[in-house]
Amino acid sequence: MIVPQFSIRQDDKFIFVDIKAPMAKIGETQVDFDQEDLVFWSKPYHLRLKLPGPVVANGEESVEWNADSNEFCLKVAKKNCGQHFEGLDMLTKLLTVKKKTTVNSQVEVLDSKNNDNDDVSEEEEEEDNENYEWLIEQEEYKGDDESIIGQKYGFADRYSNILARFQEEIADLIEIRVPEEKTKEKRKKDRIDADSERFNEDHYWSDLFDQADLIDAMCDFKADWEIVDMSTFSFNEEEVFRLKNLPRREYILSRREKFVILLSLVDILFAYAYDVRTTEGEHSCESGWTISKLSSSLCWLENFSSLNEAIVTCVQRSLVYPLYRNWNLSQKVLKDVEKILRNGRSYIVKCFLDIHSIFNQSGDLRYIFNELFITDYCVWLQGVKEYTFRSLANCFTQIKIKKSDLDLPIELIEKAAFMALDSPKDNSGESTDKDQTDKLEQQQAKHDNNN
Repeated sequence: MIVPQFSIRQDDKFIFVDIKAPMAKIGETQVDFDQEDLVFWSKPYHLRLKLPGPVVANGEESVEWNADSNEFCLKVAKKNCGQHFEGLDMLTKLLTVKKKTTVNSQVEVLDSKNNDNDDVSEEEEEEDNENYEWLIEQEEYKGDDESIIGQKYGFADRYSNILARFQEEIADLIEIRVPEEKTKEKRKKDRIDADSERFNEDHYWSDLFDQADLIDAMCDFKADWEIVDMSTFSFNEEEVFRLKNLPRREYILSRREKFVILLSLVDILFAYAYDVRTTEGEHSCESGWTISKLSSSLCWLENFSSLNEAIVTCVQRSLVYPLYRNWNLSQKVLKDVEKILRNGRSYIVKCFLDIHSIFNQSGDLRYIFNELFITDYCVWLQGVKEYTFRSLANCFTQIKIKKSDLDLPIELIEKAAFMALDSPKDNSGESTDKDQTDKLEQQQAKHDNNN
C-alpha cells in the first residue's frame, strides 16, 4: 500500500485533511476515525494518522473528491470545539503509531515520559524542560558497558561498530580515527589539540582587513530565518514529501540524553547558519564540507556538557577551518542560531531537512552523517515541545563569549594589526596613502564597536 501525499489544517471546529490520490478507486474509499485515530483507505493508498487530539462523528463529517486536483478532502469534527491541535505540520510524528513495547537495544521510543504516563500535561512537560541547566556543566553521560560493545557515537550515542568497517573511505569526513577505541574524553582532548594546532594566524589577519568588505556584506545579509513570518509558515511541497517518507521511529531517551542531543543541535545549527550566511542563502558545492567540518558533533563525534562549551567550540572552529574566519562574522552566526531557535520547532525541522538534502547531494559519503545523526534529528525534533527551544534560546542572551575564552591568539593578532594604524607603512618604509589609512581606521572603528 502507498502512503499518499497529504496535508492537514484546522479551524476551531474541524480538522481538514487533503489527500492527493490520483490512482485511487473512488468507489472503494473508506474513512474511519475514533478519538485520535484516523484511517483513510482507497486502493492502492492507505493512510493512518495519530492526531494530537480527539475527533468525533457528529453528522458534520464529510469526504469530498476534487477531480481537478485528484484530492480527497476530509472534514472531521473536533470532540472539543475550540481546542487547538498542536503539531499538525509534524507529519512524520502523525504517521507514527505508538505501540506498547518492551525495552531492549533495538527499541526506539520517543518521549519516554509521556509513554509512562499519557496524562502528563504540556504544562508539566514545560516545567520539566525549564529545569534544564543549560549553563551548568553536566557530568559526562555514561551509557552501556562500552568495554564490551565498543565506544558509541551518533544520535543519542546509539551507534557503534559502523565507522570501523570503512575507516579509509571516510578519513576526510570523520577526523577521529577508530572512534570505537576512543572514549568521549579522549575525543574531546584530541579535537581541542587539533583546533589549536591548525589555527592559521596569517589567514585570520588577512580576513581582518583584506576580506573586510565582503565579510561586512555577509553580516548584513538578511537570512530567511530573520524575515520569515512564522504565523503563516508552512512546509513546501518537497519538504512535505520528505517528512512523509522519513522513517517512523520512536525513541527511549533519558533526560541526560535529551540534554546532550539539544546541545549538539546548537552545534549543527551553527555550522548550517554559517554556510547560509557566507553563501548568502545559495548553498554551494562546498556546503556539505562546511557544515560537517564546522560541527564537532559530526566530524569529531563530540558530546558537550554545557551550552557555554558548545558555543565556545562553535566559534573556535569557525576561526580555524572555513574560508572566512572573522570574529564579528562568528558573533553574527550565533545570533542566527538564537533566531532559528526562537522561530520554533517547524523552522528547526526545516533547517534539518535542508541539511539532510545537502549531505545526500554532496557526495564523498557524507550521507553517513544522515545515517548517524540528521535523519534521527528530523524525526525526533517533531516531538519536542516548543518551550524547550524557547528556553534554550533564552540562555543565549545570558552567554557572552569573549576572545579570551578561545584557545586561540586572536587578541594578540588584532592588537598587532591595529598598532599599525599609528604609523602605517608600505614595503619601502614610506607612509601608505590616505585611502589605505582611512580603510584601516574604519576597520578599527568597526572592531571597537563590536567589542
